[in-house]
Amino acid sequence: MVDELAFWFAAYLYRKRKSMTLQRRTMGAVATVLVLLVTIQPGPGQARPENPAAIKPFKVHIPNSVLTDLRRRLSETKWPDQLPGTTWEYGADISKVRELANYWQRDYDWRGQEAQINRFDQFTTEIDGQTIYFIHERSPRQDAIPLMLIHGWPGSILEFFALIEPLTHPKDSSTPAFDVVVPSLPGFGFSGPTTSRGWDPARMAKAFIVLMDRLGYSRYGVQGGDWGSEVARQMARQAPTRVIGLHLNLIAVPPPSPDAIKELTAEEHRRYTAWWAEKRSTFFNLQSSEPQTVAYALTDSPVGWLAWLAVKFQDLTDNDGDFLHTVDRDTFLSDVTLYWVTGTVGSSMRIYREHQLSDGDEAPPKMKTPVAYAVFPKEVVAAPERWIDGTYNVVQRTEMPRGGHFAALEQPDLMVQDIRLFFAKLN
Repeated sequence: MVDELAFWFAAYLYRKRKSMTLQRRTMGAVATVLVLLVTIQPGPGQARPENPAAIKPFKVHIPNSVLTDLRRRLSETKWPDQLPGTTWEYGADISKVRELANYWQRDYDWRGQEAQINRFDQFTTEIDGQTIYFIHERSPRQDAIPLMLIHGWPGSILEFFALIEPLTHPKDSSTPAFDVVVPSLPGFGFSGPTTSRGWDPARMAKAFIVLMDRLGYSRYGVQGGDWGSEVARQMARQAPTRVIGLHLNLIAVPPPSPDAIKELTAEEHRRYTAWWAEKRSTFFNLQSSEPQTVAYALTDSPVGWLAWLAVKFQDLTDNDGDFLHTVDRDTFLSDVTLYWVTGTVGSSMRIYREHQLSDGDEAPPKMKTPVAYAVFPKEVVAAPERWIDGTYNVVQRTEMPRGGHFAALEQPDLMVQDIRLFFAKLN
């Protein structure tokens, strides 16, 4: 009985909104109680199953043995050849991959990155048999809007680090403030690997709805790009009375009719079909059909994994010929390392296959939830506005001046501004 009272008292403290100072003290108390609940062993005749719905404080610390093994593997890389005079024409450029691999092995500081992650309040919980990791940063403002930020592949929670402070602590009191929740997708990073079949975007959405409920949020907004956009849209369809608005930087819609492609203007055709027509989507097809096969190589070779992601960032960011001029080198390597040290290289790619296995042909009904669509010029695909409007209730559309697929990472200021503008309208 004492243990039950302690748990419910911890849950009550966790959900209670206070000022930031009081909240941090409260979270410290919660951490103490929850750690006691986990570590104190029941006596004879007092066996008690652990409550899977418990929200547990979390801090990142990767064992030294994992980092030592990574450096060893990097030092023992067997390098391929590359045709003279080529760079990215045949895939990942060996000079760029060598440069990054050497830095990764000798100078990159994962412990420094851990410290950056551990600045934030982090937790785990179990939903549908799966560990769900998330950052939860509250605003000191009493009128803060709950907002979930959802990444995709090969992105991660790192994409949103530059957004958290300005969203939770706006300098202008008339600007909307947010309580920010940043989960790792099931199978990704500290939420993985997955251990059962069927973790497609719809199932992930269901889990995130449960997560927001556990955090005490009955009404909230969602932001997403890449797979995060699909998960966000699924959340709005599954819980339309809870999701007050979707802010998306990618909306993938199929042609509404067999003749729709023929009716595109030259510019619309370029923005909708070029990425596929130029065969830049081969990884998508591979991961949708055989993620397990490619996982053997990428899980065993850190340079293989590095090259696999380097070519994605080179292709998908708005850059001048070198993606490291757009995305900070350490940030990119932290994204690569996060997958490696958590053993989620393979499980993260399964989302492509799971989506293909579960995706139906039936067109969904038009969504009533308000949608803001931030259109970045170097996004992989942009459907015509009239196609999107047939399925989504777009109330705000912003043609961004710069930025690509990793919008929050590439252009955090533009993202923050657009998110604020949208939810101010709804509020």
